[in-house]
Amino acid sequence: MLDLIESFKLLKKLPVAEYKIVSEKDLEFEYPAFMKISTGEHKTELGGVKKCINKEDALQNYKEMRKKFKGKIVLQRAAEGKEMIIGIKEDAVFGKLLLVGFGGTDAEILRDISFRALPVDKQEIEKMIKELKMYPVLVTRKKYAVDKFIDLAEQVSEIAEKLKIVEMDLNPVILTETQAVIVDARVSV
Repeated sequence: MLDLIESFKLLKKLPVAEYKIVSEKDLEFEYPAFMKISTGEHKTELGGVKKCINKEDALQNYKEMRKKFKGKIVLQRAAEGKEMIIGIKEDAVFGKLLLVGFGGTDAEILRDISFRALPVDKQEIEKMIKELKMYPVLVTRKKYAVDKFIDLAEQVSEIAEKLKIVEMDLNPVILTETQAVIVDARVSV
């Protein structure tokens, strides 16, 4: 599994929330932000994600994380919205599968996901999203940019086929009223 920075580099043409590699002496960034360890493992479960309200908060979090983790640490712009997931899985029977659904730290609990064998087009991805039990949340009251999420899922499926990606977990993808932006990625090639 590639680490966070390698995964983001692989996805450089996709909308990834602004981030930078930081050190104790370089914590200049737009706050609020999230500080993360650059690993291919689940960062939240390891305690490798901290919210930073300001630079002082970031310095304290950096020192704590440096005691627990080796490797690079990144600061990433905070994004507010609905947490979604886009994934690629390799199946012995069906080949590569695209997964879309509601994500975040509750993805395993909610299990509100839909799968399709690749290749898929926008119309099929739209059907997948409409199959989700919580779909009405995306189109009732607050209108989220479902079209941007569909575009992103289509791009991910194309990249997965071109780059021979074995597994990809983009979770969460933050969906707002105007965009779908990737804030975490785990990729295996």
